[in-house]
Amino acid sequence: MSIPPDPFRPIPNDDDHLVDAEGAPVDEHDDLSVGGASGRRRFREAALIPLVALAGMVAIAVVAFAASGGEMRPAQSAERPQSETEVEDPVVPFSPDDPYTFRGLDIHPDRLYGQYFAGAFAALPADASAESNHLADFRWRLDMYRKAYGVDDNFTVRVLDDRTGETLEVYQLRDVKDRFDGRGQADWDAVNRERRTATTRLRDKWKSYGIPEDAIVIRWGYADQTLEARERDARYLTYEVNLARRLGLSVLATEIGTVETFNQDQLVSSVGARSRYQMMPDILQMFDVEQYRVPVASGGSVEVREERHPLLAMEPYMMLVRAYSNSVGHELPGISAYHTGPGNIFKLYREYIRANPGRARGEHVSDAYMWGVTDGFEQVDAVSSFGPQSRVYLLKAYGALRATEDRVIDPAASIHAERVRIKPGTTVSLSQILTALEPHQRRLEWGPIDGSTMYERFRDLNKHIDLPMSPSGGVPASGDLRLSSSSRDGKPVRFFLPEGATAVLRGVGLDVIGEVDVFDERTHLLDEDEVTSADRAYQRLVADAGRFGFTRSAQQRLETIHDQLQELAAQNPDSRYRQTQAKVARIHRSIWRTSSFRDLVATTETLLSVDPRVNLGRQPVADLTPDSTPTPRPRTQVDPIPAKPPTMEDDVRYE
Repeated sequence: MSIPPDPFRPIPNDDDHLVDAEGAPVDEHDDLSVGGASGRRRFREAALIPLVALAGMVAIAVVAFAASGGEMRPAQSAERPQSETEVEDPVVPFSPDDPYTFRGLDIHPDRLYGQYFAGAFAALPADASAESNHLADFRWRLDMYRKAYGVDDNFTVRVLDDRTGETLEVYQLRDVKDRFDGRGQADWDAVNRERRTATTRLRDKWKSYGIPEDAIVIRWGYADQTLEARERDARYLTYEVNLARRLGLSVLATEIGTVETFNQDQLVSSVGARSRYQMMPDILQMFDVEQYRVPVASGGSVEVREERHPLLAMEPYMMLVRAYSNSVGHELPGISAYHTGPGNIFKLYREYIRANPGRARGEHVSDAYMWGVTDGFEQVDAVSSFGPQSRVYLLKAYGALRATEDRVIDPAASIHAERVRIKPGTTVSLSQILTALEPHQRRLEWGPIDGSTMYERFRDLNKHIDLPMSPSGGVPASGDLRLSSSSRDGKPVRFFLPEGATAVLRGVGLDVIGEVDVFDERTHLLDEDEVTSADRAYQRLVADAGRFGFTRSAQQRLETIHDQLQELAAQNPDSRYRQTQAKVARIHRSIWRTSSFRDLVATTETLLSVDPRVNLGRQPVADLTPDSTPTPRPRTQVDPIPAKPPTMEDDVRYE
């Protein structure tokens, strides 16, 4: 039986989808079958054409023409071409007060990292005529997840032929969509149950057309949930962008919440990871993100889970991304390490060096990572826990970013707040605070907070506190917190008030607030005057690591830099930047003390330093003709790392 024609361009695959953290997607079969790998490679070599970043409709028309073998077809307006990127668009000068889009920012990954991954993040590869198989595969996978998160809605199932990469069918559950559209909201778990049923029927259908069962792959769309995730993040997104900028990361790092949970703060994974950013309990403890109880007027207490508030969990997750990125030499494999652990990335690097000892010399770790998620995946998977989910994690983040990169971010629409603690030795009730603030609401800046009464607004501003609803809108006895500096078990009690509240309370004589951290458009931005020679030395160390500079000498450099950054932090206890740099360096040092890193050092120093002609960022040795006798390479004695007392960072599992 002939196969019906497909009006869509071929895209890659998903098969079954499982649910881990109550709705967060887990793709069970992102890896394609071994038999289909060569077929897809032949398809990409024949059909993948490099595309120049043209204006949207022109590029779509070109792609449609090429994919149809010269026959013009109507293009799908929702789909942008695979290689389209906005690198050539002018960069919008960044101002913390003015609206912007991800696409216009200088820290968009297409701009920052076009030089890496052999141009995979740019409009064209460095040499379009000689695009390697694994580069074509990598770019193909980037486009796959752009469509999954930005084109196909949550009622769509795509069926593909694993052997050729051809899209066989794009199936929409129209009756299910109409049913949920009528309600104004969707239960995605219920929708996914419908999609699983449809998936079974579609498999049977295409088997009857003669497609082998192991060649039929399924991909579900997530565009609706991606937009929902962006809406949930809207009032915090300015702070994520500012923090990424301060830490030297791209805006790709802001998509981790979307990939993990679609920015749902209450989700807990099957292994205990918490918050929208899905951090394990030992990581949360390392960053002092606590759980405790606060007494209330009724005599009981309410639970506080700080990981449920983005303004409490945001810095820890982003600092962890920075520390992992420093450890593995670059942000892009660093984001992958956030999911899989730096130890797996080190194993990926080792396998790349072993498989490509000649080519690895002088290359960037991004080349190894790209190989590890394409041609080398089976080899890496065999020696590590870098499995199908690890393989696609970064690609999902990129797809989520591309899905929303044109949406405007207005800093004025962010939450404005003061994160506060009560003065030590003082106790005050929530009702006292809100009563004192209520007559002065014109002096308070809340931002986009829901609620018409002071209690309702406070409750929305403090999602991490399990406050009860109030039918009257006032402060109920079961929600009238008895606030002090610390909980009964000694943990700091942190909560949020609207911007300006501390000054109002002081002005009316209720001077009970101790520590105050203001959140406004300039929060998390870097003052360049704070950057020291130690910070610049740290940047150079990471850049050297990105060129496979994983050596004992580099570890010694890190120890020196680490000590300098700790001293600077001790001298500047009120500087967020100094405390952040010190914390990142402590985590980095702990990771470089693991056995996985020692194994990588052994592989690097053995396979990349055995030949004196090796160029690891240095000038090649002169006069190395076949007839000459190689001059022995000077060797610098490297002392072992001295033992030091362990820190909390040393006790955390990073792999």
